[in-house]
Amino acid sequence: MNQIIENSYIKTISFRTYQEANTYVGNHEAVNILALDETYGCYRYCCVGYHSLTKEKQYIISFSSDYSEEELSLLHWGSLLVLNNGKTVYLIDDGQRVKAAFDLTTPLVGLFLISNDKLLVLEVAYLRVVDCNGDVVQAELFDLIEEFSIDNGVLSIKTGEGSRLIDLN
Repeated sequence: MNQIIENSYIKTISFRTYQEANTYVGNHEAVNILALDETYGCYRYCCVGYHSLTKEKQYIISFSSDYSEEELSLLHWGSLLVLNNGKTVYLIDDGQRVKAAFDLTTPLVGLFLISNDKLLVLEVAYLRVVDCNGDVVQAELFDLIEEFSIDNGVLSIKTGEGSRLIDLN
């Protein structure tokens, strides 16, 4: 099943070697290509964005990771794509340029759009709220999360240190 978001869908292709991925990318010169060559890992991926109606390739994002495809994430955020490769979270603009990149301090719990203007990057012991310009507007380090929930822009976390409420608005 194709999941169509803002008139495009994404297909992820995995390759066994860096050379296979480069050959694939090299055969598609007409589309916008972002090769995240500074990424390293056992697996090489290409995320290919297609027009939902014409099926024309719109862009390719190529990167490496030590994580399986199920552990990676790609989030549409207005005109931005947010890519988690397991080690870094990238904000990518519609011209396939990296607007900002954030190295993960601890394993990623998930990404959550707080509003059209703010994104929560929640890790097991760290959180950062990022605006659509790539600026960190809130950051906090804490003990490992045991439980959490989010409601009306308030993150509730329980750690070994106790319970806390963090206003994300």
